[in-house]
Amino acid sequence: MGRPNVRSGNGVLAAAMAAVAVVAVAGGGALAAGRKSVTSNSALVGPLAVGPTATPTPRPGTTSPTARATPSTVATTPPPATPPPPGTPTPTLPTVKVELARLPQGRAPQVVYLDGRVVKGGLGSDVPVPGRQQILRAARYDGDALVVLEVGLGGSELVRVDSHSGIEPERVADVASLVSNADEDTVAFGTARSNPDHTRRKGNVVHWRNNYEDRKLDRPGDWESKVLAVVGETVYFAALTDRDGPAATLNSWHTRSGKVEKLRSFKTPAGVDFQGANGVDELEGADQTFCSAIRELGSGKQLWRTCEHSLDGFTPDGRTVFATPDFHAGGSDPWTSAIDTATGTVRRQWTGVQFLSATAEDDNHLLMVVANGERTPGAIIRCSIDSGACELATKPARTAERDRLRLMGGWG
Repeated sequence: MGRPNVRSGNGVLAAAMAAVAVVAVAGGGALAAGRKSVTSNSALVGPLAVGPTATPTPRPGTTSPTARATPSTVATTPPPATPPPPGTPTPTLPTVKVELARLPQGRAPQVVYLDGRVVKGGLGSDVPVPGRQQILRAARYDGDALVVLEVGLGGSELVRVDSHSGIEPERVADVASLVSNADEDTVAFGTARSNPDHTRRKGNVVHWRNNYEDRKLDRPGDWESKVLAVVGETVYFAALTDRDGPAATLNSWHTRSGKVEKLRSFKTPAGVDFQGANGVDELEGADQTFCSAIRELGSGKQLWRTCEHSLDGFTPDGRTVFATPDFHAGGSDPWTSAIDTATGTVRRQWTGVQFLSATAEDDNHLLMVVANGERTPGAIIRCSIDSGACELATKPARTAERDRLRLMGGWG
């Protein structure tokens, strides 16, 4: 199996699930209508300075940027009841309160995101998307943008948007999932066909594509074929086995040989990490609660499960999964957490603002779309998992339009 290039700090961010460029899209495989939908992974970044002398790790071939002072965040976890002896290092507190108005300005997001109808970030120039069709998902691809647009009520199509000449003639109907690799030269996408009455239609296709080849996998028995990750020449996808869902199988398609393997133990696969090592399985808990489990892809072994968090995506190294509460409160969340993938221990949690979506920018940094309230301008912030410190990645928007800024990555 191929292994993507990942970075810690300033390398190219591996993309998948949950993919590199991703906005949540309506489709099968959700456990229930009440479960929240999240958007959130993509390509290059500069890490946050964590002190006045800290120096970020530069991207290969670039010069280290000037270090910035620690962004303005306030730890809210109370200190130990008994003061430690003199000389004892102060422990890092896991909970951080974000004060949006006091955050310093940092560099722009280095992953793919939407600003209105413009695809920004990643590799290449800004790409405006013509027309008025709703943009469901987007990815960088060889300097252009691949975009899934809504068609009618519940339909969709994949188009390629050239950064200079606009939408290309080719269109692929019924595409409902789209991910890109780290170098943004390979993509995978799957279809979810529907009948005129908007019920699911059996028979779908998974695609793997680069500049030279377009490999297709016919899935005549699938009610939906949802791509979760592309790792080299291997595509991980969930195959909906029941027209009404949510039961699905997790499969790996080795595109060169054509071999398809069904992976063990997964009931409702939601995401796969960037190495093809672990995945998220959505489970139904007791008393109609909804839970998520981390499973090893090779063995199907459950590492841990949670019924308090919705697991929304992985960092490129796979060591951290970011999460939010299992249900939305008015379209936003009161906190975002970074959790150790191996143990389920919360490494960091941010509070103090309304969190609309998140994605990993590199191994140690999350990008999050936040706002102070329902009718307040939003911004994308960058926060360090190790230190908790945050900064602005975009200036606060001049409009209070909630969905103007959307991160591409993670899953819904």
